[in-house]
Amino acid sequence: MKTARVFVPASDASEASETMAICFRPMGEVRTWPVATAWLDGRFVLWSSPCLDHSHEHANVEAFEHKFGDCACTFPAFMRSMNWLDSVCFAASGLEEVIAACKTNPEYGLVCVRAEGLSETLGNGEPA
Repeated sequence: MKTARVFVPASDASEASETMAICFRPMGEVRTWPVATAWLDGRFVLWSSPCLDHSHEHANVEAFEHKFGDCACTFPAFMRSMNWLDSVCFAASGLEEVIAACKTNPEYGLVCVRAEGLSETLGNGEPA
């Protein structure tokens, strides 16, 4: 998959093993779905989603419908959130900035979960 790349100062490159899941909660929905992964790789913030193609511009409709099932009508909101996430990851110099952006912009419905908390959070439409 093609991933967004962002320059991170060399002094921060030692944090290369950090990983987080990004979950999506559509407006008015109580369930959340893991939709992407972001990580710091050397001097770049990278992210990918199985619901998008390699360019992050087009949805993989089959994967989206499989993941969202009865909430497939959230497709426009999902794409808006993924476009926003792409710009956040492009501008971020670390995962903390992505986490902060998701917290300060709840209208996109994205929640970041650090790797150590993934086992409790990830599921297929689990209540948050």
